[in-house]
Amino acid sequence: MDIAILAPIPVEYRAVMACLEDTREEAKNGQYYTVGAFRGQHQSYSIVLRETGSRNNEVALAAERIIQLYQPAIIILTGIAGGVKDVGIGDVVAATQAYGYEAGKSTDEGFSSRPNVLPYSPELIELARAVERAGNWRRRLSPTSTSPQVFFGPIASGDQVVASTRAEAYRIIKQHYNDTLALEMESIGFARALAAYPHIRAINIRGISDLLDGKSAEHDAKNQPRAAEHAAAFVFELLDQLNFNSLKILHMDTKTLAKQIVTTIFPLLKLDSVKQIGKEFRQATDGSILEMWEKVKPLFIEEIEAEDTPEEAQVAIGSALRKALNKDEKLKQELEALLKQAAEKGVAGNTVTISNSKNVVQGSNISVGGDFRVGDG
Repeated sequence: MDIAILAPIPVEYRAVMACLEDTREEAKNGQYYTVGAFRGQHQSYSIVLRETGSRNNEVALAAERIIQLYQPAIIILTGIAGGVKDVGIGDVVAATQAYGYEAGKSTDEGFSSRPNVLPYSPELIELARAVERAGNWRRRLSPTSTSPQVFFGPIASGDQVVASTRAEAYRIIKQHYNDTLALEMESIGFARALAAYPHIRAINIRGISDLLDGKSAEHDAKNQPRAAEHAAAFVFELLDQLNFNSLKILHMDTKTLAKQIVTTIFPLLKLDSVKQIGKEFRQATDGSILEMWEKVKPLFIEEIEAEDTPEEAQVAIGSALRKALNKDEKLKQELEALLKQAAEKGVAGNTVTISNSKNVVQGSNISVGGDFRVGDG
């Protein structure tokens, strides 16, 4: 799964659904996820969408579950928020960081803030700035929409609805977090959950549905769908312009890196018998794949010779490689860099093709030239 999108409430979920193709419901561990597709300028993406419910703890738990079930490379939190500073109704805020404004200590002298601040992925924020400068995202809006603006800055969150600028929570935000642009109930929980997964990119995109004062059922019925639509339009323009290969294999954890290496190299091995293993990749068109193979070849040979079937060997290689990477940071960095080079050329994982080779596994997609062989014959 390439992209996961979390939408806390139904109006936000519907706005994202309107941008997806080929959607279907998928049940996992007793919960339902919407799986769909989106075609961008550079890649086509598989996207999983989950309506999480509101509040920080619920979103944090939903983020953790979707990571474990789908292992996405990017997670996006999107929906609506109340405007605090500079913004107007219908505008979009791309969060640069999350503020947990409720973190602090209450004493007889009043509230003492203990800032809870977490960042989002700088690469996605930089891309969002490029999307804002281009301005093409507004083409995705309905004809009746006005011309919303895009702002970049912190979004604060706490587990209470703040419906007035006279509320104590608003006073705390203005006093201790006075550069806050918007306020909602999910961003710090989302950021806290993603902090444990630095290899997964994350961003929070919100449409402004109110300015805290003057909220009513009539107001929400009019402005919440509009704000959710604007946020979703910006999200999908960002995905349209995203060059996924430049992001997805940077700063991997050892589990993800080991899996990517195995799925890149293992299909190249001709294993009529698992006791057979070749000496080298000859005349490979991509030097990074060849160099990667040289670094992991002894481990591959050892595990293949120890197992009875290719399936068992592949699992054993992944486990052994993870252990090796955990012990050797230099090796991890070298292999990650080589995998990045291969991905940038379109020859890593499942993105590559094999042709004109005697000794390959059918169905593989690795690109090779000449007589590319693994084996003794």
